[in-house]
Amino acid sequence: MCGDNASIHNHYTQDNYEIGITGTTMKCPFCGTVNPAGETFCANCGGYLDSSVNEQTVVGQVSPTTNNPVTSPGQVGNSSSSGGIGTTTNGGGRGTSSTLTPNAQLQNGRYVVEKVLGQGGMGAAVLARDTRVSNKRVVIKELISDESDAQQRQEDVHNFEREVDTLADLDHPLIPTVTDSFQEASRYYMVQEYAPGENLEDHMERTQKSMPELEALTYISQVLDILEYLGTKKPPIVHRDIKPANIIISARDKRARLVDFGIARADEAKHAKRKQTTALGTPGYAPPEQYQGNADARSDLYALAATLHHLVTNRDPRNYPPFNYPPARSINPQVSPELERILERALTIDVTKRYQNAAEMKGAIDALLQNRFHTTSENSSYLLNSAPLRTVPAPPTPPTPPTKPAYNQGYGPVRSTPAPPANPYPINNQAQRPGGRWGNQQQIQQFPPRQQKKEVNYMLWSLLLLIIVIVIIAFLFFSLHAGPTIPPGGGAHPIGNTSQITQKNPSANNNSTSSNSISVTMINGEPIGLSDGHFVFDTSRRNAQYKKEAVAAMQHNNDSQAATYWTDAVNGKSSNGDSGDAEAHIYQEDLRVLNSNSPYLTYVIGTVLSGNNTGTGADNLQGAYVAQHEWNSQHTLGQLQIRLIIANTGSNEANATTVANQIVQAAAKDHSIVGVMGWSFSAHAENASTILTRAKIPMVSATASSDALTNSSTYFFRVAPSNNTEASVAATYAENQLRAKKAVIFMDDSDSYSQSLGNDFQSSFTASTIGGQITQVIPYQRNNKQSILMGLQKLTADPGLIYFAGYANDVDTLLTGLPNQPQLANTQILGGDALYELGGYTQQARPNLYRLHFTAFAYPDEWDVLGHSKQKPAFFQNYIADFSGANTTTVYGYVRPTNNAILSYDAMVALLTASKQAIRGGTSLTATDLQAALTQIKNLQGVSGQITFGADGNPVNKAVVILSFDKGQRIHMENNLGSGTFLAH
Repeated sequence: MCGDNASIHNHYTQDNYEIGITGTTMKCPFCGTVNPAGETFCANCGGYLDSSVNEQTVVGQVSPTTNNPVTSPGQVGNSSSSGGIGTTTNGGGRGTSSTLTPNAQLQNGRYVVEKVLGQGGMGAAVLARDTRVSNKRVVIKELISDESDAQQRQEDVHNFEREVDTLADLDHPLIPTVTDSFQEASRYYMVQEYAPGENLEDHMERTQKSMPELEALTYISQVLDILEYLGTKKPPIVHRDIKPANIIISARDKRARLVDFGIARADEAKHAKRKQTTALGTPGYAPPEQYQGNADARSDLYALAATLHHLVTNRDPRNYPPFNYPPARSINPQVSPELERILERALTIDVTKRYQNAAEMKGAIDALLQNRFHTTSENSSYLLNSAPLRTVPAPPTPPTPPTKPAYNQGYGPVRSTPAPPANPYPINNQAQRPGGRWGNQQQIQQFPPRQQKKEVNYMLWSLLLLIIVIVIIAFLFFSLHAGPTIPPGGGAHPIGNTSQITQKNPSANNNSTSSNSISVTMINGEPIGLSDGHFVFDTSRRNAQYKKEAVAAMQHNNDSQAATYWTDAVNGKSSNGDSGDAEAHIYQEDLRVLNSNSPYLTYVIGTVLSGNNTGTGADNLQGAYVAQHEWNSQHTLGQLQIRLIIANTGSNEANATTVANQIVQAAAKDHSIVGVMGWSFSAHAENASTILTRAKIPMVSATASSDALTNSSTYFFRVAPSNNTEASVAATYAENQLRAKKAVIFMDDSDSYSQSLGNDFQSSFTASTIGGQITQVIPYQRNNKQSILMGLQKLTADPGLIYFAGYANDVDTLLTGLPNQPQLANTQILGGDALYELGGYTQQARPNLYRLHFTAFAYPDEWDVLGHSKQKPAFFQNYIADFSGANTTTVYGYVRPTNNAILSYDAMVALLTASKQAIRGGTSLTATDLQAALTQIKNLQGVSGQITFGADGNPVNKAVVILSFDKGQRIHMENNLGSGTFLAH
């Protein structure tokens, strides 16, 4: 064991601090203590004394002059250079370099290297494509064993094979799977699953600030689940190198992956004497006993706690004396006292006083998540029945909201309680949803129920009770003698999952919409959650004051006044009205439905109404409202009316999981909620669909096109084709119209939409039918202008064609940068449907718009271009009637629908059509009935073309159009469809 921290600190900060050997003595690289030559471990702190270590070979130590860590090449993606002492060099060493470079091939061409992720003295880790499995991306780890010492070479190979064996035997969804291993010449290779994302070390360096406690706890809880699983192995597995760089947050599901098991060992002989040169972990994170050869599961818990301390304090332990962690709250006062106590226990030097296993530490962290944040990390299912499931106590009942809540910029009252109640369906990776990357939390609650308490005396209650009993007896007597009757009017009736229509008391507003599940939370300045009209998301329009007044009136149960304000908000003749504001239209229509004498069905509209894509959200609401207004005014569902609830997930797709959980909560209380129309962005749709599927709530998306959604769920449907379909159309267009034989691809590997679209174009363009060549795949980061401009600089000659797999605001950066690259003066740009967002193009990019071409799923002039003007649906006239108001300009949003509005309308109509088929004139509908009816949708004529849902949730043979700009910056559509059937038969 080591000495006290003060002693360690005094030695560590001596001016003559050295690393390695000093004369006939050995100075400890951790505490500075001078030890006799030949000693293996420091007499003061127990640190390992490696006589082969010098200034050039020590990794992760503190520089004597800069006080900054000297590190090896950083980990990227799934790669890691282990980071342990003596395992990776910054110079010197064996000097053997990897032969793996971009376009290198392994296993007779099966694996094609795309880029090097990391490289050290004993090999490299690369990202490659498996050509035998649809060009699936994999990570290949290489061992170079060119040692002249046969014994050392044998040990290197043995260690590598042990890592392969260790990983191959593991079966946990948060540990990358080993898919292959092989040897070529003297090189050994291991192939692993690739999970694109950002490791926590890179995240901390990028943000340069403490991570919110909820987010950090969620990640750590997920890693603890992995460690608990490792503890169930026979014998248990100890990772030995847990640190931020070895924890990757997947871009796909926002969950924490544990990587780099290069020094992990089964713990069957922990007391045996071993060489420790490759099993010491990383200074700053590794516990003292690990340097003495006594690591066990508690050592991993120490390293994980050191990682958690780093996350919540932004204090990198590698820059300070080892085994020294100040109280977290002394660095970051925002850290909770409970977490500080957890860290204090987990980071104690005495292993017997730490948490004794992962389950114990996870229980403490999960209890903190539940009690303080009212959420769980939902990891118990990951254990694959290998360990008992843990239960978390229910949160305390929130106090009653204040009678007169204060208003915030969203025009909803500020919630007085810290968080919503626990979800019946736990949240996957809560840290990346409204818990992920939160910052300070400001909870906003919907308005309280409209019923108001009134003081009455005991005699009055007795009299009322007597009257009620008499009425019930009379009703029963009448029923027995007069037969069944239809319920009288008196308010709207939500349709549930029974055959009866439940009477609603309009004054009580007891349709459950005032429950906490219908609520909004401020996350990083964005309002995230559900609203039924008691909160407005879009406050940037000129009608904002009217919307504020409408919300206030609804708070005070003044429906007539609220209706007046909603009308003012959408009055195009008013200087402060905005007829194109579909959010206000929807709340106005919902209020009418609730105050009518009709039963109703409720659908949630999942969209983005804050951040960089509010235009898409506004379009989604327009399409949904036109469908709602049409079906209600025409009584298409008979006596049933349509009510809509709006769900905003904001700019972070991770919020979709929390919002989906809110939908599940709301549907459990309000059985009128039967389905969801949303989301337009693939990553949002993927996250939401996972939660909704568990609750058996169907969802129809307007434009989410990622291939990952194909066959993802029997409860997910979409009216837009998949990326695979539109990429195939784009490849054919590139060959036949643009005459392109070569192309480069810009792609963001961490974005589901971009990655699948780029891969699909590459497969289609290089297929034998086209025979094109992809000369380069250029990675970029979404919403990162510098990464795109740097990608342009890599093109030293005209590539012929740039296929940009991404979004309008990002290709805008590329178009803006083209004039600075004269070698690209004739290069054409081709992309997918996400480029059809006119608001995403700045004035700087517009001069180069004429070089832009893209596939799309709808176009407002499509019917005319295809010669079907006489068959145009009523949607176009209804759209104008709903939104034009006094606006006479022919602009998108008032008299000309956008593609997103068209597709959202089609998705909404598909839901409503399926509802009609499932109800068959009745008054009962369940979500499962709706799902079954959606599978039967065939040859439905949508505005964007015919819609038939296949077994995989995709539209069958759906129309795809090709659009381009001319030099006048006007959009044109090709006369013929790129593919698909437009008119239903």
